[in-house]
Amino acid sequence: MLQKLSNAFAGLRTITQFDRFFFTLCQRLLGRRLGWTIYSKGRLKFLVDHLSGDQNGSRDCIAGPMYRELFKEMQLPRQLRLLDLGANGGGFPLLCLDLGFELAALACVEVNPFTHSRLSLNIRQNVGLRPKILNVAVGGQPRVLSLSFPAGGTGFSIYGGPGGVANEEALIEVLTFDDIMSRGFGDGAVDLCKMDVEGAEYEVLLNDSADSLRRVHYLMIEIHAAESSKQAALNVKIAGHGFERIKTSSSCDDVHLFVNRQWTDSGGA
Repeated sequence: MLQKLSNAFAGLRTITQFDRFFFTLCQRLLGRRLGWTIYSKGRLKFLVDHLSGDQNGSRDCIAGPMYRELFKEMQLPRQLRLLDLGANGGGFPLLCLDLGFELAALACVEVNPFTHSRLSLNIRQNVGLRPKILNVAVGGQPRVLSLSFPAGGTGFSIYGGPGGVANEEALIEVLTFDDIMSRGFGDGAVDLCKMDVEGAEYEVLLNDSADSLRRVHYLMIEIHAAESSKQAALNVKIAGHGFERIKTSSSCDDVHLFVNRQWTDSGGA
């Protein structure tokens, strides 16, 4: 009971950071069984399905400090080229818009088809038709997986485990980091890559299929728990691409910001 009350008050505090507070509060109070709520903040408008847990990956991404505080450590152009791996409902690109950036190029990757549908709506509504919005997984080698998907949430992993009650099974293509970079940006550079892929970061970066990481200036990555040798190997691999850790989020010690010291605007060293 205390945990539910704490969550309710935390949600209420978050709602106060968005426009039309009383309207949004009424949506939440009167439409709880529906789950769908439209949030607005300045020129942003986006859909959140609370019954599926979207608020953790979109609303809270915009309102919370976990990613927002890390932008103070970066020197980014106003016209941003962004790659979002594990995009959920599109909270991270919308955060960039809220911070005053324009999205010159955007590619979003979301494995869950249910969440991907809401991601597409939110990105099309706020960014337009140019972004690449891929319903695929990112991995170390190309393949096709048969996966059972919950209605949403932020904890889904291609390896199984927690992620909500599964609804339907679907065949999902797995692309390498290099494949996704090619589809999203051709041979171009990326100013910022955010990666939250629920443990698949080890497979993605430890295989020899992420050479185009050298064309990324900043890497904002959630590194999930693993055996110490695996974590050490990942850190060595990231450093081998020219990256140096410059900040860890004060609100989530799994989220780290790296800068590529060898990067140039033409695509890196």
